[in-house]
Amino acid sequence: MNVTYTSLFKTTVAHSYYASNICECLQYKASTQTTTIFDKYGFVMRLLHNGFEIYTNTSQTIEEKLNYISQVAGIDAFNFYGITTDQNFYNFTNIPMNELGVLTYVSDATDVSTDATIQLAETIISDTTTQYAVSISIKFDDIIRLKKSSDAIHFNIQMQARETQWNYYIINNSNQEYNQLEITGSNDIQFGQSEAVTLQNGQKALLFTSKTTKIPLKNEVTYTFDLINTKKTIAGDRKEIILKGLPIPNPQNLQVNNDHTIVSLIYIYI
Repeated sequence: MNVTYTSLFKTTVAHSYYASNICECLQYKASTQTTTIFDKYGFVMRLLHNGFEIYTNTSQTIEEKLNYISQVAGIDAFNFYGITTDQNFYNFTNIPMNELGVLTYVSDATDVSTDATIQLAETIISDTTTQYAVSISIKFDDIIRLKKSSDAIHFNIQMQARETQWNYYIINNSNQEYNQLEITGSNDIQFGQSEAVTLQNGQKALLFTSKTTKIPLKNEVTYTFDLINTKKTIAGDRKEIILKGLPIPNPQNLQVNNDHTIVSLIYIYI
């Protein structure tokens, strides 16, 4: 016998850290209770490249079916979890530093939404024991209400990348002499004059910092910076590129300063 499934709702998860704006490091699963309901009442969860979609097979109306499940099973929502495959998720996501918890989204708590998409608001629930990075709860009442005005229900979650001060440490391990090093690149982001510093391992370095300009972390190069030297010649000063396209920060290398500024540390050896 052929069974026809129709879409109940779709949930997509975006993240500005990724060039694709898709949260590429999350794997989604239904909670144990929700999985039991799916199996018993004919729901199917289909994983998408950017989230998941739930389908149902029923001759009843959605309202009748969900109200029946609520009465019989005593639940009022479908619950899902997101498990991160990247240990740096908490570093590159814009959440309080050193706070382990679950990014929580509930269908009755929304940000600005469009006719096509319901944007879910984010809250963080502290939890140092959970294996889940994300919790998503879609309430029956919201599904019933939204189905009355649209057949297609689309919830969206937009996570933001952490913005940090970028500190480039230039370590000269060669015998080359450089008259005046500087970092150039984006007109929107300026690195000031270098400062001579000593690293914890005793090495000497030149520090270039974006100072008050905070730059969002990315998994791919968005801003291109070059290391330039001004060389003095008989004909006058001449600029030469020492390194074209400096590396972007690794989200693992973060530091919190005394003034609570979050800094990305990048070490360059020349």
